[in-house]
Amino acid sequence: MNKAINLIKRLILFFVGMSIIQFGVALFLKTNIGSDTFTVFTQGLASTLDKTELRNFGLVKFIAGKPEVTPGVANMIILVVLFTAIICIERKRINIGTLICVVGVGPIIDLGVKVVSLFPVDSYNYFVRALLVVFGCFIIAVGFSVLSATNVGVAPNDIVPFIIQDKTKVQYRWIRITLDAGYLIIGFLLGGKVGVGTVISMVAIGPFIQFCLPYGEKFVNMLTGQAKEQNEDDSEVAVQA
Repeated sequence: MNKAINLIKRLILFFVGMSIIQFGVALFLKTNIGSDTFTVFTQGLASTLDKTELRNFGLVKFIAGKPEVTPGVANMIILVVLFTAIICIERKRINIGTLICVVGVGPIIDLGVKVVSLFPVDSYNYFVRALLVVFGCFIIAVGFSVLSATNVGVAPNDIVPFIIQDKTKVQYRWIRITLDAGYLIIGFLLGGKVGVGTVISMVAIGPFIQFCLPYGEKFVNMLTGQAKEQNEDDSEVAVQA
């Protein structure tokens, strides 16, 4: 029973972390001065697909709330394709959190864009928008630190580099750099926005995540009771000693 409750708590926290990340992505999109490489890819794909008949599909209208291939819809398409590929290649890496990402990330991005659109972000001067991108990087780092600490899975696009690493034995960092470069180039060619925000995200997200990870782990452990269990185990060991 305790394990079931613990899992439910972790799933809720996973969803919270995932949602925080997507609101950071939404802020990237609304500043319109560039964003992280995967969002550039998502934005470019959305721009391209929106010029096709796909925008009139019933499912697209249902997800986006209008006949438009939004970044959220494009993100869902990407994740579904990657999810399908992972199932065919190495399904053991699929976890419940992966499924949540496939279904939830796209709609939450679009919801985040709607919320951010309540503020005249795109009318702010360039410096203010650059600061908002930095803030968006921090929001993403906070969300990622919570999400990763739940240990219930990651998004399909985060699984792909590990599969490639296992198959090729190439160092993870080189695979990630190559993938990010591919996302950036393809996204730009498809119409994604590349700018100073892209540079900021490439420089800032990593250090922010490194800073936030320990706090995210403490936060998740505190809410799930993991820290209390660890303290009790430590006490038992001390008594036995």
